[in-house]
Amino acid sequence: MTVSESVIRWLKGFDASRLKSINTDMLAADVKSYALIKEPVQNVQSFLSGRKVITDHFTLMARLASKTNGTRIENSGFGEALADWIGVQNAAGNYPAVENAKVQEISVTTPFYLGQSEENDSLYQMTVAIKYMKEN
Repeated sequence: MTVSESVIRWLKGFDASRLKSINTDMLAADVKSYALIKEPVQNVQSFLSGRKVITDHFTLMARLASKTNGTRIENSGFGEALADWIGVQNAAGNYPAVENAKVQEISVTTPFYLGQSEENDSLYQMTVAIKYMKEN
């Protein structure tokens, strides 16, 4: 299982009914679609022992209905609640299960925001960072 798959499975713990289908690396054109897209940035600290501490960044994208102000407020509430949930899980040490690695931290590095708006729906996004250690 990839790191991305691990994060997707973990995110479903927030709201499995709403986040039941999160695509990898590509957002569908359908309203109420979600995707987790790996950013082209990876921070790696290498140690003489062969141990590596890696930080990967992922953008969670959501295409949501946004025609009315009330709907946009609901979307913002969803994003705030998800960011709060991620913070609570991190503080409690409830991390995604990454194969052959020990997760040290997961956090929101860019809060949920409206990135692009169309006539009836909008593209929202947030960035999540996951830091984990791998032994060689």
